[in-house]
Amino acid sequence: MHSRAHAYIAKQLFGRLGLPKDYEKTFIAAIVQPDQWRRRNPRRKHHYLQQDTVFGYLMGARRAYIKGKVSSCLWSLGIALHFIQDAFVPSPRTRRLQKIHARLEGVMEFCKSELQSTVRDAINEGFMIGVSSPKFIKTVLSNVRWIYDEKDAVTMIAKTSAMVTSAVFGPKDPPSGLHAKYKVLKEKHNKRVLKAFVISLTSIIVGSALTLFFTSLLAILFPIFFLVAPTLSYAKIVASDKEFYEAKEEAEWYGIE
Repeated sequence: MHSRAHAYIAKQLFGRLGLPKDYEKTFIAAIVQPDQWRRRNPRRKHHYLQQDTVFGYLMGARRAYIKGKVSSCLWSLGIALHFIQDAFVPSPRTRRLQKIHARLEGVMEFCKSELQSTVRDAINEGFMIGVSSPKFIKTVLSNVRWIYDEKDAVTMIAKTSAMVTSAVFGPKDPPSGLHAKYKVLKEKHNKRVLKAFVISLTSIIVGSALTLFFTSLLAILFPIFFLVAPTLSYAKIVASDKEFYEAKEEAEWYGIE
């Protein structure tokens, strides 16, 4: 997406945040920064959303906001929004997509008044429906797709950017009961970790004993008792604790963890 389009959206988003004007330059510089990275490394992908990377930037932005570090928040948010916005524009990897990409890039300079109005309306809607939650952020990111129609693309880019911005700058106070819920889930999770550790240690001890008596079977026993069993115990007992990990992200979002 054209840098001027990124900057235009950033200005519209910034206007909704009610922050001192001095911070605007930081936000705009951040949202166009990935284009500088791409000039240094042309192979860097920017039309394919790397959800984990973008989510990491957004969590960083939220943590900075909770701590009152507005400049750091806007910088991380701007980087994330750039990647999100570009991921709505098809990659020019074929002749057909090159034509679509060129058309969208040209239109998205927002030189036309009707598109500027579309952006403002979409941003207003996005701010109204944004929810301050990492789960909401993940849902939004999972719905990012290439869009081939100019007006639809502009609308979704602006709306999605507003939803994400609204979420990051949402209420700082955690929902009622989150602190207590997280404490309980963390205690249960620690017990799971201990259980997995005991199982893994037992497996290693048993495996060591067996290899002493059956040295000819070392090639079979070693991967089973030293690799497979510990890995499976971690996956089944620790990594599968989705409720805890969701609560942990929520706790981090509100500065509890």
